[in-house]
Amino acid sequence: MALDSIAEVVLKAVGQFLIEVVLVGVFYWPGWLILRTLTFGRYPPKRPHPHSEEFVGAFGFAAILVGALLTVSGGGL
Repeated sequence: MALDSIAEVVLKAVGQFLIEVVLVGVFYWPGWLILRTLTFGRYPPKRPHPHSEEFVGAFGFAAILVGALLTVSGGGL
């Protein structure tokens, strides 16, 4: 039982680390640029207003992934 609890805590810590460092640290700025362009500068808001950094990072990751898949597949449109 104790080993299950320790493994769960370790996996949660690794997952949180990956979300914070990789998703937000790497993909936040591409997501910020794309969202600011698509929403005509309305989202994400300026500094004093809170917003979901994880959402912006996930959007950046998804946009880069779609772009890479379209490039590899030849754009199939």
